[in-house]
Amino acid sequence: MTRAANPLRPAPGAPRPYRFPDFQRRSLSNGLTVWLVPLADRGLVNVHLLVDAGAAAEPEERAGVAALTAQLLVTGTRRLDAAAFAAATERLGIEVSSESSWDSARAAFQTLPEHVDEGLALLAEMVSEPRLDGDEFERLKGERLADILQARADAGRLADEMFLRTLYADGVPYARLSAGSPESVEALTVDHVRDFHGGHWGAGTAHLIIAGGFDPATAMRSVEQHLGGWAGGGPGHRTIDVRAGGGRRVVIVDRPGSVQSELRVGHIGIQRAHPEYFPALVMAAVLGGVFGSRLNLRLREELGYTYGAHAAFDPRRAPGPFTARAAVQTEVTAPAIRELLAQLDRLRAEAPSAAELAEVRDFMIGVFPLRFESTGGVAAAIEPLAVYGLDDDYWQTYRSKLEVVGPADVQRVAGELIRPDELLILLSGDADAVRDAVEAEGFGPLEVMAAPS
Repeated sequence: MTRAANPLRPAPGAPRPYRFPDFQRRSLSNGLTVWLVPLADRGLVNVHLLVDAGAAAEPEERAGVAALTAQLLVTGTRRLDAAAFAAATERLGIEVSSESSWDSARAAFQTLPEHVDEGLALLAEMVSEPRLDGDEFERLKGERLADILQARADAGRLADEMFLRTLYADGVPYARLSAGSPESVEALTVDHVRDFHGGHWGAGTAHLIIAGGFDPATAMRSVEQHLGGWAGGGPGHRTIDVRAGGGRRVVIVDRPGSVQSELRVGHIGIQRAHPEYFPALVMAAVLGGVFGSRLNLRLREELGYTYGAHAAFDPRRAPGPFTARAAVQTEVTAPAIRELLAQLDRLRAEAPSAAELAEVRDFMIGVFPLRFESTGGVAAAIEPLAVYGLDDDYWQTYRSKLEVVGPADVQRVAGELIRPDELLILLSGDADAVRDAVEAEGFGPLEVMAAPS
């Protein structure tokens, strides 16, 4: 798998200039904030409605209710059952979706400009007068429970779940997936969904984003007509107090007979409002965020241990995980962990060269405009401004904030944000095949746990 560098590879060109589209922000009397991003040259319109009804807003004893509430919204309204609702969207030629994350929930649709008014009417009906049918709830609940079981049969998804469960202390919501655990989902009823919707899906905490080929004045009249009477607000999200599950240690999640080990190495990372957010982005990209990153070059290109190695922060309102990951053959599990840890240490001790940093940074800057090629991408770009209260010029200054990150900044934030004494080294794989070799390396106290059923 090892490849020699190609001396004839052409140098990347200078990134093309790009300016994020201008947008307007309006407020309705019921508290709804409206973001308008008119794009005269686009033939589609995307509408995203965000509410503070993500997993961080749900009571922990009902973990998963936010995700099921969002899913259930697209199964009908008081007026339209599931079949009639689907027929209405097909007649209008619109794509409707609804989902949740930790920090928000979103109901959205994409349509042609001439159907924006009708789409807004349907969206308003969907969020303010949802059907929340008991049979549909049981179907979605069953699908969620089946997905959890399927995930645990997949080594990578199992490693992701167990990494979070082990990384965070008991009782910290981030120690589980945002869609809930089998136990919490099993205990949910449709009445829990109805209570959560009634208490959290309201205009007072909502943001409506419209991006694409539309007329702002006409769109605002439609918004006022269809969503101006939407009431409610909700308590908002919880303040999540993150605590680590322990110091540096090794956890093997036993999967007897596995021919691969899924590696997850990391610790609690940063929150979205962290002052070093941009240097942290660049540092993570140097480590494992692009194809030419240090982890990928060492573990994939030089040693042939894996098809890909990655590292990233997952910032949320509260500090999410920092994770380096790779899937490796069982027989190289211990040396792969050793090499991965060595790259973490190297980043703390050794600043990237100017050429290495330029290649990574130029890639990040060069691909930046690609995320805005679609109207959906533009609408999605407004979401962090709405959810996290970022400055209106966030995307206008995004490139410049990456450009000023230098080699010394990367090493400095690596020293601050990578903490070797706190690293959780977790792998899902065959414990009998890897334990002795991993233990002999002395990475830290070692524990073997059974995979959840």
